Amino acid sequence: MNIIIIYGVIAFISLLLIVGYCSLIKDRDIWFVLMFISVFIINAGYLTMSLSDTIAEALLANRISYLGSVFLPLCMFMIIMNVCKVNYPKWVTCLLFVISIAVFVIAASAGYTDWYYSDVSIVFYDGAARLVKVYGPLHIVYHIYLFVYFASMATIIIVSVLNKKVFPIKHAILLLCAVFGNILVWLIEQGIDLEFEFLSISYIITEIFLLSLYCILQDYGIVVGDDVRGDFGQEHNQEIDLEILLKQNPQLTELTGRELEVLKLLLEDKLKRKEMAEELSVTEHTIKKHTAHIFSKLEVSDRKELRDKLGIR
Repeated sequence: MNIIIIYGVIAFISLLLIVGYCSLIKDRDIWFVLMFISVFIINAGYLTMSLSDTIAEALLANRISYLGSVFLPLCMFMIIMNVCKVNYPKWVTCLLFVISIAVFVIAASAGYTDWYYSDVSIVFYDGAARLVKVYGPLHIVYHIYLFVYFASMATIIIVSVLNKKVFPIKHAILLLCAVFGNILVWLIEQGIDLEFEFLSISYIITEIFLLSLYCILQDYGIVVGDDVRGDFGQEHNQEIDLEILLKQNPQLTELTGRELEVLKLLLEDKLKRKEMAEELSVTEHTIKKHTAHIFSKLEVSDRKELRDKLGIR
């Protein structure tokens, strides 16, 4: 298949992921939105690059890709910080944003100075254009930028798991796969002169990994974002009297008998579906289905909203 068509398909998928996330996810997180936009910008840059006819056009497309590439690690880092419940002052976000802008300015200087690329030319392969670059002295800044971000993300995940501050190990593995998968692809592309930017596919996979984890956390009653909801791994151990709850909340009459049983366990914060399934002698899939029905009928999206709506503290 022609490389231009492949880049076009990947860019289109990136756009669909933005639309899908914004349309299907009720509690959208700004860092997820920015991550999806960053990946689309990167892939739009790759597509524009492949369609370029001159070095000037190719350099412009290169700057477009770098705009997304510089801000993508920032978005991933903030998502992982929020998922791992790391507290940080607001000025940290501003500082990281300023650093990202500075790195982008350095990368965007290619073509105007020889700081980032000391030499650049354009070649064509299978009808698609790409830049052949000789790196300048400031290119190392981008390498350091990526290394610090990826190392920080991996460290936060590992420390959070060791301190039992976050979710089960299988979810941490998903995060680490997202981080190290991109590192591996990036290292391969640095060491081998390839005709195709495989990072364009790697970024799509990263989005899917993180979005999958987002959905898993929502199912556990946690929403990723600046306001991380829920206390994963902690139980309130509060006994719920369904009769009293029904008298205080008439809207609960919409729930079936089994849904009320699941509701009781949800409000008592027995967080693991497996434990709930064992107590009610049903499958985990059944618990998940009843939970979805409860959230839908009561118009809430997670356990914190559920507890707040029913006046449970």
